[in-house]
Amino acid sequence: MSPSNTRPRHARKDTHHSSSSRTPASRPPFAFFFPGVLTSRMPSVFNIARACIYAAVCVWTVICLGIAVHFHGILVSSNLTRFIPFAIFACCASLLLILALLGFGFWRDRNPISTRTELFCLGLAGALWLALGIVLVSSEADGADVECFSANDPSQLLDMSGFNTETYHAQYRVMEACSFFNIILLWTVISVLLFMTIRHYRWGNRTVLISSVTAFPWFSKPGSRSGKQLPPPVTAQRSRSHRSHRSQTRAKEAPPVPEKAPMPPRRLPSGRSKPTHNEEPQHVFWMPHSTPPQPAHLSESRRVRDRYYRDASPRR
Repeated sequence: MSPSNTRPRHARKDTHHSSSSRTPASRPPFAFFFPGVLTSRMPSVFNIARACIYAAVCVWTVICLGIAVHFHGILVSSNLTRFIPFAIFACCASLLLILALLGFGFWRDRNPISTRTELFCLGLAGALWLALGIVLVSSEADGADVECFSANDPSQLLDMSGFNTETYHAQYRVMEACSFFNIILLWTVISVLLFMTIRHYRWGNRTVLISSVTAFPWFSKPGSRSGKQLPPPVTAQRSRSHRSHRSQTRAKEAPPVPEKAPMPPRRLPSGRSKPTHNEEPQHVFWMPHSTPPQPAHLSESRRVRDRYYRDASPRR
């Protein structure tokens, strides 16, 4: 018997496997819980720089907050430690604001925080850090010495190896440095964002204040379109050209319409078909597309003939 010309079935399985391997990748496993973060496109350079600056501010804030909490737990409350409660408040408030701005910024197109709200939050955080920096620089605790006393005998000095004057001064300098870094970063971001907002507002883009910072095209020119808008459909343009071509061909093929000549006056039917023997025929004409017909005026020469001289005066 001659060999069969049919192919084995495992070849079809291989082709099916190769075609299935070229299918696009499935969605990330956590895309259902974060619909606007993991499935979004690559963020712009502006959004990446913004996120890096906010992350750096959060890092300096956490360091400063940790030192302030450490001072609050180990130092006795006095006139020299008044900066500690204010430092804790400033760090907590600014950390809450920056985390809110950074968290909502991951939803690029659905960010509920507008530009003016973000400017207000950044200004509030910058004002808090500026006030904290002024307090740390002008406080007398900058050059104070740390002394440890016994809890039973306040006059007895103790030597603590874990915390002394040098350690306190070093941690105090770290707080000052963190506050200065945050002041520089926050006020730089505020200045740049405010400058770009004013520039776009002067260009006539009034939506810059109500749109989110992450979704607004900051580096686009005033006459250019944003990347989100689609180009006009080709079918609409072709239909317009087709209509104009059809109208031109119709205008060429259609013969010129002759102007309507005015209709001649026609005689209206009168009550009597023929005049009497002592009357002259009277004609009334009606012109179309003109003023309504007016009663005919008879001149004196066309008066009715008095054949029997009825109007004559009697003899004298």
